[in-house]
Amino acid sequence: MPNIENLMNSNSEVQRRRRYKQMQMEEEAVIKLKKKGWDVFSPTVVCDKIAIKNNQVFIIEFKKPGQNLTENQEKIKNLVDNYRVIYY
Repeated sequence: MPNIENLMNSNSEVQRRRRYKQMQMEEEAVIKLKKKGWDVFSPTVVCDKIAIKNNQVFIIEFKKPGQNLTENQEKIKNLVDNYRVIYY
C-alpha cells in the first residue's frame, strides 16, 4: 500500500512544476508584448474591481480620502478612458 505522505509530496512536486511552467509561459508572453509596445501589469496592481457591461469595461479603484493612486495605478489611469477612483 502506498505511503500517503509520499503521495502528497509527489502531488505537491507536480503542482510546483506546473506552476513554475505557467510562470515561465506568462513571463515569455509579457516579454513579447512589451517588445511590441504594450504596457503589461499584474492584475493586483491595476485596481480593486473591473466592471463589464455592454462591451464597456470600467476599471475601479477604491481609496480613502487622502490616499493616492500608486505609480502604476496612475500610469494605467492615464492610459485608459474608463478608470474610476471612488473615495469612501
